[in-house]
Amino acid sequence: MPELPEVENTRQYLIRSGLVGRRLGAPEITWANTIREPSVGEFIEGVAGRRVADVRRRGKYLIAPLDDEQHLVLHLGMTGRLRIHDGDSEPPPMVRHTFPLDDGREMRFIDPRKFGHLWLLSDPTDAMSKMGPEPLEPSFTVEMLTDALVGRKAPLKALLLEQSVVAGLGNLYADEALFLSGIHPERAGNTLSDDELPRLHGAIVTALTRSTDAYAAAREAEWPDPPTALSPWTIPRDKGAVCPRCGTEVQLLRVRNRSTWYCPDCQPAG
Repeated sequence: MPELPEVENTRQYLIRSGLVGRRLGAPEITWANTIREPSVGEFIEGVAGRRVADVRRRGKYLIAPLDDEQHLVLHLGMTGRLRIHDGDSEPPPMVRHTFPLDDGREMRFIDPRKFGHLWLLSDPTDAMSKMGPEPLEPSFTVEMLTDALVGRKAPLKALLLEQSVVAGLGNLYADEALFLSGIHPERAGNTLSDDELPRLHGAIVTALTRSTDAYAAAREAEWPDPPTALSPWTIPRDKGAVCPRCGTEVQLLRVRNRSTWYCPDCQPAG
């Protein structure tokens, strides 16, 4: 599933592709359930003819302010990605929605599993549940993470997936942050020591920074068709694979029904 690094990579791709400043034509919507608000007809009418003023990100959401104070909000779901192609080029498989641009190109929303969502809203936060801090901004501090975990008895893996705790973290990078910090995924949030809290905070930042840097390098090396899915984490996610630190076989468990990889030696329970 696209998480913060993948969504930020998409944002940077759209900006470099020249989406900002382009005027949108009437979009072709082939899967109506993608449109969450307003109705499909109102969405098409509201987007057509509007100019894209910017491309922003909040957690896992992309936000494109338009020139009429409306906002095109997009969530990539589990397998979604955006590509800008010449309008007369052969579309790739699984294109669900097409946004014509005024320079003859198209922005194509490719979504094999149809889990992506689109909104057209005056206030983009209406598309989102309560969002926590952006972990790559200076405002994300150890104290802020500590406050979010105070009194929380749920497993850390589950808490890190709550967007109200940290915006943009998902299954993959939560596992990576817990591995880098040496903390077991089933530890209760309120049990972390004064040493473990800054370690977890630093690991979250490190995991996301490494990945965004990897995507930036790939965009530069493989432009104009950079990858949309890399595997920059250090904890292996395969049965029989071993920990890169200690050589112990990594283990798979389910935390609140989410697949979770960890090293039983580097991340002891307790």
